[in-house]
Amino acid sequence: MPAPKKQRSVSTIINEVIERVNSDTQRLRVVEQSNDSLISRVDGLEQAALQQKKDLLKHSTDLAADISFLDERVAKLESTIKEIVEHIKKLVTQSQVKELENLIDIYNPVKSNFVTKEELEKILSERLRKK
Repeated sequence: MPAPKKQRSVSTIINEVIERVNSDTQRLRVVEQSNDSLISRVDGLEQAALQQKKDLLKHSTDLAADISFLDERVAKLESTIKEIVEHIKKLVTQSQVKELENLIDIYNPVKSNFVTKEELEKILSERLRKK
C-alpha cells in the first residue's frame, strides 16, 4: 500500500502562501521600478527630441532668412553690375583716345609747323621750277 501523504498543517500552507505572495509582490515591485525607469527614460528622450525639433525649426528659419537676405544682395549686385557695364559701354575706347591724341598732336600750334599761304605758294613754285 502506498504510504499515506503527510498532511500539511494549515499554518504551513498559510506560511507558504504568504511567502509566495511576498515573492510575487517583490517581483512586481522590481517590474514596476523597471517600468518607472523606462518611462523616465522615454520622457527624457521625448523632451530631448522636442528640444531638438525646436532647435531645428529655429535654425531652418534663420537659414531661410539668411538665404532671403543673400538673394536680395545678389539681385542688387546684378543690378549694379548691369549699370556698370552700361556705363563702361559708353566710355571711349583706347583706340578712340589714341585717335584723339593724334588729332591733338596734328593741330597743336606749339608742335606743328604751320605755313602761310604765301609760303606754300613759294615752295610749290620752287618745286615746279626744279622739274
